[in-house]
Amino acid sequence: MDSSHDAPAPSRGGRQEETDSNKQHSEAVPDDDGGAKKRRRVDISHTAAAAGGHSGGGSVGAGGAAAESQQQQGGAISLSADLTAPMQHSNQQQQQQHPVWYVCAHRGSDFLLRDVLRLRETCSRARGLFGAPQLRQRLSHELGTQAGLRRTANEQQLLTFDDQQMGKGDLLAALCVTEAGGWSEICEAVELAAQCGNCQLPVRLTAADLHQYPNKTAYLAAPRVLAQLKMVGPHIDFGDGVTFQLFQHDNTLMAIKDQDGFEIDIDPPLPPNHPYQQHRQPHDPPVRSRIDYRPLSPEGWRPLRFDWVYSSVSSCVKRIVIDHFATIHQINRPNILIDRRVANNRLDTLLTQSPHTPVAGCTTTASDRFSGTGTCRHFVFTDASHPFVAWITVKDLVYHNNVRVFVRTTESAVSGVGGAFKDRFPQTTQLARVVLGDIISAMVFGQ
Repeated sequence: MDSSHDAPAPSRGGRQEETDSNKQHSEAVPDDDGGAKKRRRVDISHTAAAAGGHSGGGSVGAGGAAAESQQQQGGAISLSADLTAPMQHSNQQQQQQHPVWYVCAHRGSDFLLRDVLRLRETCSRARGLFGAPQLRQRLSHELGTQAGLRRTANEQQLLTFDDQQMGKGDLLAALCVTEAGGWSEICEAVELAAQCGNCQLPVRLTAADLHQYPNKTAYLAAPRVLAQLKMVGPHIDFGDGVTFQLFQHDNTLMAIKDQDGFEIDIDPPLPPNHPYQQHRQPHDPPVRSRIDYRPLSPEGWRPLRFDWVYSSVSSCVKRIVIDHFATIHQINRPNILIDRRVANNRLDTLLTQSPHTPVAGCTTTASDRFSGTGTCRHFVFTDASHPFVAWITVKDLVYHNNVRVFVRTTESAVSGVGGAFKDRFPQTTQLARVVLGDIISAMVFGQ
């Protein structure tokens, strides 16, 4: 399994085997008074059912799944039900556990989540220690320290939970989802959507969002960014009641509209020499889709005749968000043909490097290829501190050495100033220079 899917370390002490103190603590917890009942615990350690799945997360299914459904899912049940109604396991099953979830009762002690649940079941005096208030405190701590959940520009929180409306089961599910980590890709998409006016920060996930998956097996089997998008997507709002909601019909997944033509193919088969196959990330795999938006068409959202292939799930979201933004706003968009070899092959490098490579001066990037054409890369270089949105698109023309460079910005032109782009849009020019370099910037912005 790809290392990016390994379960993240808990916030204290790192990922490790059960410590001596935890073992002593487990041994010190008696079986139920009088030995009338067996010691009970919860298995929350599951590996992904598929190679693209992520481990270390929790399920986010709705509570109370029927027994028949549980059997169909290999015995897995929803996280809310699982964590609030522990199952009995044999000693052999207990020895095979690899628990990674911790719940802090207070700053000085970490408890394995299984031990917290055992205490709640077997020790009446301890039940009050791990109620909803303590779980909310722990969740708040995780949200404040988890990498990728805060905006880099001003440290604003990007994602949170409607925890005051959640019971214990949903709070435990929220903890599991948060502690699974790996939120950077989807939060870049959320931050871009906020810049484009498609959501308010922080995005506040609800119990209903957590229940997008029926059980932990299904959640862990999905590529991590796709699993997160199922929860976050309904909060990316394009107006007129349209969001980035996903719709699942057996093995068919649709996005934005529950209609034919809006299918998204996750991790489609690609030729071995395809750049997105060569740089494929199992937790954020390529996507094939025909979804497009044209405000002048009667339906607005529509399927194209040919496919787009995106380098990743997160790239698909970002490209659709920014294309929608560009079609409904007044955009200044100079473009020019430039030899890809100038400036020490700068443009060629941007097109051929891994689409997941961070680019200096950019807050986020996206990469895609239209059917029968070359790569397009999009470099967003504004953030929350700017009163406008601006990005560069570099398009490979495939059959010769020239590429087309587009600069797109909503910056207001300097009043009373004409002539070159650099004089009319000085802030965009300054920011884009970091991405393109001085030589190419002079060619683009001197027009």
